[in-house]
Amino acid sequence: MFNTSNNTNNNNSNGGITSFLKLKWRTSTKYNIKPRLPNTVDDIERDWVRHNALKLAFENDFKAPIERLLQAGGSEVLDIGCGAGFWTTDMAARFPLSYFIGLDIDKNVLPTSPCGRNVLYQHMDLIELPLPFEDATFDYVFVRSMLSTMPDHLWDDVLKELIRIMKKGAYIECVEAYDNLFDTGPSMNILIELVLRSTQQPPYSPTKENSRNPWPNRLANISQLMGMRIHHTHTPVGFHGGEIGALLLEYWERMISSYRDEWIANKWIDEEELEKTIELMKEEVEEHNTYMSWYSVVARKKGYAGPVLQFDDVDDDGTVYTTTCC
Repeated sequence: MFNTSNNTNNNNSNGGITSFLKLKWRTSTKYNIKPRLPNTVDDIERDWVRHNALKLAFENDFKAPIERLLQAGGSEVLDIGCGAGFWTTDMAARFPLSYFIGLDIDKNVLPTSPCGRNVLYQHMDLIELPLPFEDATFDYVFVRSMLSTMPDHLWDDVLKELIRIMKKGAYIECVEAYDNLFDTGPSMNILIELVLRSTQQPPYSPTKENSRNPWPNRLANISQLMGMRIHHTHTPVGFHGGEIGALLLEYWERMISSYRDEWIANKWIDEEELEKTIELMKEEVEEHNTYMSWYSVVARKKGYAGPVLQFDDVDDDGTVYTTTCC
């Protein structure tokens, strides 16, 4: 199904996938966009921890109503900002009859070992438009934890481009954390301020948190989309929250570890004080029942006029459940 050649003249019905590469490496020189953190092994493991926490929190890898279509096969899925490909690889294994592409700006973090015949990873910079895909290529576009990765105003053009490469009736899903942690203690507040201070240094965070336009606002203003739905979930941070809480506490510990050398080198905090603050933070999250909040917003591209598909499931007592997909 996949062809990584640079042939853009393929006119068969699967040309959106088989000829999707116009350029092998695409990076922008207009904006100095870089990953928020250097992708060390620890950072990749941090993303793995977050991936598993969110899978538990949302009770699935996605909220868009596309499961039966992916099971039926032939659907084409694009993961924007895939990182090390945890979501993409999981989805490709779960739905072997559908096809998945993961894009990321950091070629060093992309998987290098074979991940399955139905998945590809590509190094690409989102702001180098147009993206090298034909119109109406994808059935589903997934975007997670990407809002702060480039200047806020650039997302308008990127979203227009994503709409272009979506089929009529395709879904787009954007998953993001709310900016603030809730019920935090003083030590966690100190660490959050240090993280924000780092991420507001060029080139990491081009737009401050309180100036970013959230995904629901953006998708609601796109006339080609319809049926927007927002799913919220709260995720504890700390062992008081069971498996999810333990994972997200580990996520924050790894986040802090990624920045600690920068903080100490810049004399924002000394090493001894940082260690003490981290230990106090671990106590405070349990005392205050600290938590994070996340949302998933799903919308559908207008214009689908094809057949209505129905799938029947039968449970053990013979009850038939019908799922309708358009």
